[in-house]
Amino acid sequence: MVEQDLTKIATLLQQEIVLQLNYPRQHKGYNGEPKRGTSPPIASGNLVKNVEVQWIGSLEKDDLELIVKMPNYWYWVNYGRRPGKMPPIAPIDKWVIQKQGLKDVVRDRSGRFIKRKSLVYLIRRSIGEFGYEGTEFLQNAYANTAAQIELEMGTTIANWFNSLFDDYNKE
Repeated sequence: MVEQDLTKIATLLQQEIVLQLNYPRQHKGYNGEPKRGTSPPIASGNLVKNVEVQWIGSLEKDDLELIVKMPNYWYWVNYGRRPGKMPPIAPIDKWVIQKQGLKDVVRDRSGRFIKRKSLVYLIRRSIGEFGYEGTEFLQNAYANTAAQIELEMGTTIANWFNSLFDDYNKE
C-alpha cells in the first residue's frame, strides 16, 4: 500500500514536469528581452522522453529520497544561460541534427538553405550575445503539485503507521 502511494506521488511529479516541458514559450534573452519567434515546446524530445522520477531508500530506515533523473542539459533548460561566451559546438550541433523539421525551414535572405555548420555558428553566436531565459520547469512543476504531494504524503505516512500498528497487533 505504501509503495503504491509513493509511486503515485512520483508519477504525479513526473507528469507535471513533462507538462511543463511541453508548454510553448516566447523566445527570450537571459534578461527577459523578447527575441523573434515562439519556442516550440519540444526541440528534439530527448529531455521529455528521459524524465524519470523515483524513490530510493525506505520509510523504515528513515532514508527515503525522491530522485529526478534527466539528461545533464536540464540545468540550462531550467535556469537559462547568461550572455557572454558562446556555448560549446558539440551540444548545439547535436541539437541541430536532432531538431525535427529544421532542415526544411532555415534559409538565408536569398532563399538558399543554410549549411548545418553555419547554422550551428549562428545559434551559438545568438546564445553568446543574448543568452536565453530559463523555463523554470522544475520550480513550476513543484509549485503546481506541492499541495497534492503534501496531501498524498500525509496519506502515505498514515498508511505506513497503520501497517506498523497492524503488524504489532498481529504479534
